[in-house]
Amino acid sequence: MTSTKLKVTGINHVVLHVTDLERSKRFYLEVLGFEDRNVSVGPGLKASFLGCGAQGLDLFEVAGGDVHGGEEMNHMALCVAADDLDEIVAEISRIGVETSDRTPRNTVFISDPDGHRIEMLPVSASERRLEREAARASGGGSKDAT
Repeated sequence: MTSTKLKVTGINHVVLHVTDLERSKRFYLEVLGFEDRNVSVGPGLKASFLGCGAQGLDLFEVAGGDVHGGEEMNHMALCVAADDLDEIVAEISRIGVETSDRTPRNTVFISDPDGHRIEMLPVSASERRLEREAARASGGGSKDAT
């Protein structure tokens, strides 16, 4: 496989599907010491956004109780040392890896050879998340989902 110039700088967040959101949230907060990022979500969406250091754990309650749906995780999100999404898309496309359409958050998804979904976040997306968290910590700013 041809290599790229991309540099992954960290895991941004992991998404897990759960059957009981409050039970799972208590487990991660009380047993494992995660912090509640207090991010609001849209109506009808049962989700909780937790933090552990700089990484996020996003819990989504699924109807019907099938949390795995044949998969252990929904996706992994990686911070990439790139100034913008166009740079990531160009570099990934150069070696023949397909990207999804841009998400509303200005990210794209790719798949690994086994089909696991990987969200690619440019530095700018990671910086926006950190800025929102700093604003919340100082008592200002919105509480938008990352």
